[in-house]
Amino acid sequence: MDLFAQLFGVFLWIETLLVSYTYYLNRTRRMLKIMIVEDDLDLLHGLRFLLQAYHCRICPLSDADEILKTVSLLQPDLILLDIKLDHGNGLDVCRELKTSYLKETPVYIMSGLPDVEEKAYHAGADYFLAKPFDSETLLAKIKTLENSSFENFNS
Repeated sequence: MDLFAQLFGVFLWIETLLVSYTYYLNRTRRMLKIMIVEDDLDLLHGLRFLLQAYHCRICPLSDADEILKTVSLLQPDLILLDIKLDHGNGLDVCRELKTSYLKETPVYIMSGLPDVEEKAYHAGADYFLAKPFDSETLLAKIKTLENSSFENFNS
């Protein structure tokens, strides 16, 4: 593990404490189910803690082989997907998801690789997060998704 990944994980953990206040202010909202697929365990755990504090149900995965088996059972509201994964490629996984019955499930691709944003959108990604990304950006996108899910849930 490199120092950057460790610092980023610590940063997300600290922000978790700050974001947890949001949970107490807004307890009545529907919990989003988010699948996080990331092979960097520090980042995976940091994102898990951040999003749990934001009152989301989290399914963390680190292996591409597990995604397609788990996603049909979980039926997540959002998939956060890294490109470089153990036993696979996030772009290929995104393409497969977007050609299945889960094509309406938003997929946000995360990557620190250069020049992959366009490839992510061509694979069907709904949003691209360049690592390192600001957790406020991620939370703002999730809040937008949450608001549209809440409107559809109440319709």
